[in-house]
Amino acid sequence: MANIEIRNILTLKQTTVSQMIIMKKWMLLFILFVCFVIFSAYFFIPSQGIYNNSTVVGCTQSAAVRKITKKNALQMWWPGQKQGEYLYTYKKVQYRIDKTLMNGFETTAFEKSDSIKGILQFIYYGNDSTQIHWASTHRFSSNPIIKIMQYFSLKKYTNNIESLLKDLNKYFNVQENIYGIKIIKQKFGGSSMISLKYSTTHYPNTAEIYKMVDSIKAYIFKKGGAAENYPMIHVSSRDLGIFETMVALSTKTELAAEGKFELKKMPLGNMLIAEVRGGSYTIMRSEHELTNYITDYGKSSPAIPFQSLITNRLLETDTAKWITKLYYPIFK
Repeated sequence: MANIEIRNILTLKQTTVSQMIIMKKWMLLFILFVCFVIFSAYFFIPSQGIYNNSTVVGCTQSAAVRKITKKNALQMWWPGQKQGEYLYTYKKVQYRIDKTLMNGFETTAFEKSDSIKGILQFIYYGNDSTQIHWASTHRFSSNPIIKIMQYFSLKKYTNNIESLLKDLNKYFNVQENIYGIKIIKQKFGGSSMISLKYSTTHYPNTAEIYKMVDSIKAYIFKKGGAAENYPMIHVSSRDLGIFETMVALSTKTELAAEGKFELKKMPLGNMLIAEVRGGSYTIMRSEHELTNYITDYGKSSPAIPFQSLITNRLLETDTAKWITKLYYPIFK
């Protein structure tokens, strides 16, 4: 009986010793891990982190800057949600606009108590490209544990920013997002036309335009000619609220000018063309954007731009159904 008790005591002591050895091993591993963390924090993570992320898009810097600095336009191109006048979210991270720059924004990205300050800029990258660039710096804590935590927290933000730039790339690479219209370039054959001008103190209405169209048609018929294609108009605004309107119709053969009816010739060359659906306001806005495109890409024009009235506006009174093509002659 005594021998059994002695064996049990020896077995218990051996078990206790084994447990102590295992605990010492775990303690040693923990100490080594802490040492590794401290070593990594001091030697692999710098005292100040500098982060730069960028992407290149196929639009001019002037177009991109005009898009981002236009009042109340940020929510049109921001890929997340608007939370307030200067607060936006993207994939659960909030971005606060701290200051508007000439070509971007100073921002603070944050989630709960973590945050990082940065600058989002749209930088010139050639005549037809723009670099969207995010830059930020962060000074890490001297406490190695906090430093490690900050490192992984900031990694979350840099991943979010990389994803944000990818979505911005998709948006700013689409021409319709920048100008609101699809602009194509085509060769345009030379043609002759008969035109008529008149001035008003208001933007010409539908009845006035088609009254001029009918007058031109009557003149062409009188001269033994034939009209072709759709009516063309050009409206320009002068000082004191005067609008000068020119209406023209192409003719199959060249006809002589007479009185108020003038002969015009469309030169052979390149033409920028955009199709617009909507009424007068939509058309004027699209004409303005087409002019912006001309300026953005440094184009020059040998002749005035004009509208081609595809839809007969006298027969279709719903302006949402109007189709108008914009033409802008360019040298190249």
